[in-house]
This record gives sequence, structure tokens and C-alpha cells, in this order.
Amino acid sequence: MENSKPLRNPYIIGRPIHEPENFFGRESLFKFIDDNLKQGKKFILLHGQRRVGKSSVLCHIPNFVAQDEFKFVTFDLQDKSRLPLSGIFNSLATHIVEHLDLAPELMALVAELEKDPEIFSRNFLPEVERALGSKKLVLLIDEFDVLSNTIYDESFEHFFSYLKRIIDSHKKIFIMPVVGRKLDDMPKLLYLFKGAPNQEIDFIDNLSDRRLITKPAEGVLEYDDDAIEAILELSSGHPYFTQVICFALFGQAREQQNSRVSRDKAIEIAEGGLTWYWEGLPIPEQVIFSAVAEAQKEAISQDKRVAKEPLTLLEAHGVIQTEQLEGAVQTLIDKNFLDETGRFSFHSRSGCASW
Repeated sequence: MENSKPLRNPYIIGRPIHEPENFFGRESLFKFIDDNLKQGKKFILLHGQRRVGKSSVLCHIPNFVAQDEFKFVTFDLQDKSRLPLSGIFNSLATHIVEHLDLAPELMALVAELEKDPEIFSRNFLPEVERALGSKKLVLLIDEFDVLSNTIYDESFEHFFSYLKRIIDSHKKIFIMPVVGRKLDDMPKLLYLFKGAPNQEIDFIDNLSDRRLITKPAEGVLEYDDDAIEAILELSSGHPYFTQVICFALFGQAREQQNSRVSRDKAIEIAEGGLTWYWEGLPIPEQVIFSAVAEAQKEAISQDKRVAKEPLTLLEAHGVIQTEQLEGAVQTLIDKNFLDETGRFSFHSRSGCASW
């Protein structure tokens, strides 16, 4: 790996993947989306666990789905949780005008949204539909459930209801939100959009996993077959952790001017990559994760099918249960790292995750 200029690390962590050459898999998901849009499904709900690649999927929907019939606008609610409804629709309308390069005169309507959010459906969207001509608009709404984490529960429900009225009254407007929690935790949403198609954004398939490892560094860094297997075992096939490990591997190889990764090297460096993620967790979550890993290790050594729950194991070792630890369990369950029993919820293709 000799080069006069430092090589850019091609593995992407900490942001959505916009580059088509670094995005792999999801073909069946895009087919599901394409089929439902063409069948006129006005509301399509996507969901998936933390860091599984939901935002990256939204970025690439326009590249794979019916561009001849639809226009796509992505809107992120991540930083909008404290805005009133009028502020949310003002931001959304501004985004639509800018992304679709619509007439600047529409911004006069946008300004009025701060006073009356009903203008969005009553006045703004009809103008957008006229500008679209024969095409339809799909609003790809990221972090759709973030508003439910605020104190404005009543406003959040009103937001749901308003979106329902929009898709019922505007033939050319489709909405595709993505949520980062289990659908069972959002009964009001499911009731309001009863019968709407939904799909989980899960791990990518095995072939795509391997391409995710090898393609970004192709021609610069080679992976032995057993090194690839080691990476997938350590990451449990979770695309984010695969990227974290490969990011660390590439950095080490670049520093040592190596061009090949073996299994031993992959395991050695992967520990550092996962440590980087581990150190970003709050201490209570680290304690729970350690307890889960220890319970799993104990179950395997004793040939038991079910591991102890983490709080039970900690109590057996004299650790007093606190609200912080109980809250950490629930947080990790909400992030889908643990299942409802407090055990690891994602698995490798050959067994449980054990990092």
C-alpha cells in the first residue's frame, strides 16, 4: 500500500452513504418500494434498528425506483423535535421548493405557514402538484418517530392526522417515513394508517456483505477469505459494525503499508474498531452490555439454551439494581441491540453476536 499521497479511507461511518459505488444490496427492498408505489400505495412505512442503514436507504431510493413517474424529496426530522407543527411544515415546504427548483413565488406561501400550518395542504401542495405535471411527489421522511420522544405528544398525534389528510386529499402526494423503533411501540400510527404496507430495513445479504468489505478498497487492500469470515463473525453481519471494523483495518494497513488482511490481523484490529464504538456508550449501557456478554458466555460454557437476563446476572454478583441500569436495559432494547428479555437481539449467520 505504497503511495506518495495518503490514501483516503474508503469505509464510511458516522454519516449516510450517498455514493452509489459504496452502497451495496437492498435490491429486494427497492423492489418492494417500487411495486407499492406503482400500485398507488400512498403511505409506505419503513423501519429498522439503529445504525442499520435507514438513512442510506432513503438516499438511494431515487436511484432505484420509478424516476420516470415520481419525484423524491428527503426530509429529516432529526433536528425538528422541538419545533411547533407550523415550523415543521415551514421547513418541509422550504425544502420542497429548493429541492424541486420550484418558482420562488411559492416562498410567499411558505412564509405564511408560520401563522397557519393548514396553508401547507390547502394552498401550497396544490401549487406543487401543478408544477409536477404528470409526475407524483414522494416525501421520504427520515427519523419519523423522533417527534414522539418530545413532550408534545398531542402535537405529534396531530402531525400524524395531518399527514393522513394530505395523502387522502392530494392524489399526487405520497409519503414514505422511516422509523427507528419497533412498530408495536407505535400503535396510534399503525391504527391511523391501518393496512399500509411496511417493510423492515434489516441486515444486507451475505453477498452484499462481502462486497461491502472488498469493493471500497479494491485494488488497494486485499482480504483473505478467512479474514472476510472473521469480520462477518465479529460484526454479526451488521453493516455498520462491518464498516467500523473495515475502517480500522484500512487505517492500520495504510499506516503499516500492508496490502493484505489475514484472519488474525482482522480479529486483532477489529477489537480496536469496536472499542471505538464501545467507548461512545454511556457507562450504564457499557455495564449492561458486559453483563449480557458474560451471561451469554456462561450459557455457552454450561451448554444452556437460554442466557440469564443482565440485571439478574448483575444482582447475583452483588451489583445493586438502579434506575440508571434499568433505564440502560430499556434504551438498548429500544435501539434493538437487545430483545425484550434483555438478551442480544441480532445474530450472525452462524450464531449469536458476542462482542
